[in-house]
Amino acid sequence: MKKRVVNYITEELIREQIKYVFGVTGKTIAPLLDAFLDYEEIEYIAARHENGAALMAYGYAQESRKIGVCCGSTGGGSTNLATGVASAYMNSVPLLVITGQIPTDEYGKGAFQESTGLGQTIDTVEFFKPITKESFSLINPAKALETIRHAIRCATTGRMGPVHVNIPFDIQSALIEYDQPTELLDKTVGGSYPELSGLNDAVNLIKMAQRPVFLVGWGGVFSGAGGLIANIAERFDIPVATTIQGKGAMPTDHPLCLGVVGICGHPVAADYVLNRSDLLIAVGTSFGEFSTLGWDDGFRKNKKIIQIDIDSLEIGKNYPVEIGLVGDAKLIMEQMIPALQRNDVMPKTSGKDVMERICRVGRVIEPEKMNNCDAPVKPQRLLGLIGELSPVNTYFLADSSSHWAWAMHYLSIGKEGGFFPTLSLGAMGASIGSAIGVKLSNPDHPVVCICGDGSFLMGGNEVATAAQYNIPVIWIVFNDARYGMPELSVKKMYNRTIGVRLKKSDFSLIAQGYGAVGLKIDHPNQIEEVLGMAFAAETPVVIDVRIDPDEVPPIGQRKLST
Repeated sequence: MKKRVVNYITEELIREQIKYVFGVTGKTIAPLLDAFLDYEEIEYIAARHENGAALMAYGYAQESRKIGVCCGSTGGGSTNLATGVASAYMNSVPLLVITGQIPTDEYGKGAFQESTGLGQTIDTVEFFKPITKESFSLINPAKALETIRHAIRCATTGRMGPVHVNIPFDIQSALIEYDQPTELLDKTVGGSYPELSGLNDAVNLIKMAQRPVFLVGWGGVFSGAGGLIANIAERFDIPVATTIQGKGAMPTDHPLCLGVVGICGHPVAADYVLNRSDLLIAVGTSFGEFSTLGWDDGFRKNKKIIQIDIDSLEIGKNYPVEIGLVGDAKLIMEQMIPALQRNDVMPKTSGKDVMERICRVGRVIEPEKMNNCDAPVKPQRLLGLIGELSPVNTYFLADSSSHWAWAMHYLSIGKEGGFFPTLSLGAMGASIGSAIGVKLSNPDHPVVCICGDGSFLMGGNEVATAAQYNIPVIWIVFNDARYGMPELSVKKMYNRTIGVRLKKSDFSLIAQGYGAVGLKIDHPNQIEEVLGMAFAAETPVVIDVRIDPDEVPPIGQRKLST
């Protein structure tokens, strides 16, 4: 029996256990969206902007570790997806990005929103190439299923990332019949495994080290290696630090958790990693600028480095390594545990030293401000209470700007919780949309997105999407009427600023206009009550918090003394 191309595509998404597709409706993508109506297994979430749709798919993929799917029409409907797709590319998050195109018999005629690259039109396929693993057109209906499966395989294997497929209107609608059963066209899934000799060499380094330390990045978290790393840490008393992107790899209150290394991070973590450790076991990190305090030389001095990454190009890119293990972090950790046991590796005394040091000096700077009850609200106080009062399984997100810096330092992640970054591209407003995808991926976990007023003005329209579909995310807006991080950095460079002050907005009223619950915090004594109301609401909630604009986030750490 013949079926439309889009029906075969939809059935393939169902076979991949995709429950949601995010997008904005338009004529050239209409056949695909129409096909979704024939299948109850997939729900289409209509975003308010294509960028929000891409970011929702990004968040869905981050939590589920499945591919996220987003779609848009041609022309501006495609280009609007770019920021979310670029965020996925830079954070190695798998997306299938499907865009519509005008019918093939209209190519080159100057049809409305044509984006074929013919004449004076943009070329959608070329537009996406710099921000995807692959970008191509589907122009042969008979190859539709193979093409989509190739896109999914490309996005989800090796170093993951987005793949873009552009499909003309008439190709989507074409009727085809496959000669062979679709179940025989299964994709091949392969894993990356380290060489045994490399693994043994790494185990020997750990055995000989006196003060080893894990440094876990986003690659370690996304692979699902966090629990295995914690297992090794506990068995052998090896402390664990995380990069900024890896925050949440280990619960904040775990006695072996040093905290975050990097700008806005914790001095006790940076001091141990830079100055005290003799072996650094880096899992899923590229040693980026923010997480290395501007590539501080302490990451290489008086220590050896084992670097584990799925991308061989990241091994030794910023620091020379003793051993590089290329492969999926979870698979490598699974092999490392029995290898450590076979080689009679003994627990390290440094683990007890670290626990004693954390108890003595703590992790955060200015801890007294976490108890400050003055108004306007101190960010330290707010973040401390958010971590304390949120359920232990809460998933957190923090958008780009100064509120992100506060969250890195003062926000605690619970044992069953997690943290989902959008930092690499650093797009303001990105976490506002991705929080919706995270929540849809795992509804049993509360989801809290910490954002600034500037970020909310860029991406807050997606609260209306959450309200329409009753997706209970909590957005906490740090309201100080400015672009906080740009103000600090520009003023430091030039001793004056431009374009950083904002007219005061009431985000609780904006939320109500979108159909969500809007709450407000003007004084610290309101925090506990308002957070309790938000978690109990079971509906989208925006909390407008008037924070102290004079507090400066801990962003200036570059050199640390011993």
